[in-house]
Amino acid sequence: MQRPPYLRWAAAALLLLGALLWDLRSVPTTMHPFLTSAVAEGEVIPADGVEWRRVPEGLLPVADPAQGIAATDLDAGDPIVPSSLTTAPEIPNDWWLVPVAIGQHARPGDAVLLVIVDPPTSVPGTVVTAQSGDRYSTDFRPAAVAVPGDAAPLVAAAAQQGMVVAAVRP
Repeated sequence: MQRPPYLRWAAAALLLLGALLWDLRSVPTTMHPFLTSAVAEGEVIPADGVEWRRVPEGLLPVADPAQGIAATDLDAGDPIVPSSLTTAPEIPNDWWLVPVAIGQHARPGDAVLLVIVDPPTSVPGTVVTAQSGDRYSTDFRPAAVAVPGDAAPLVAAAAQQGMVVAAVRP
């Protein structure tokens, strides 16, 4: 007559108990910012448009929504991560912002060369907010480009007449 396999039964019971305890352990969590309303590319993320939710620690990279501008169009409920934010480019004090249609490929901080057709001249600039929408649609918004103060009237007048071509530095 053989003895029952008590050691096997004990090992199986310990294995099941360990698995149960592993499943019941609490996962460390942290608070992370999520958007409560949609934010268009180039807009500052509003302080009242952020909701803090508890998520598992390490799930999302840490981002500070108070220090950023939306790098792309963001929808309500999207988590705020570093790749969805950009900072405002440094603009000299004597420069002005001018709305210019430069194309949808230019992003905030990109250097542009605004070529004015008549009189033939070029003006350096920096994209502050990106262009959104198609020029022939109802949701069109030209890019805001910072230009030197002495050239701002010339660029603004040429942009109004459609006589500006923008070259974007890659």
